[in-house]
Amino acid sequence: MNICIGGDLDGEVVNNREGTFFEASTIDSSKQSTYNSQSYRIGENTYRFWLCAELPYMETTEIASKHLAVKYKYLS
Repeated sequence: MNICIGGDLDGEVVNNREGTFFEASTIDSSKQSTYNSQSYRIGENTYRFWLCAELPYMETTEIASKHLAVKYKYLS
């Protein structure tokens, strides 16, 4: 999925990023958020999100879970 959760790039899909983190300023110099990679595994599928480091992990995980729930309607 590669969706950014929170921060300056909230909701944007960011592909082609290597590593476990990146700074939004590498995409747009006016942005300041930092993102950490987090993968979620559902069955055989792995989904990657970029979670804003400035927000609580629990908050960003709940938002990522909602994105996955839309894809997999049985998740809550």
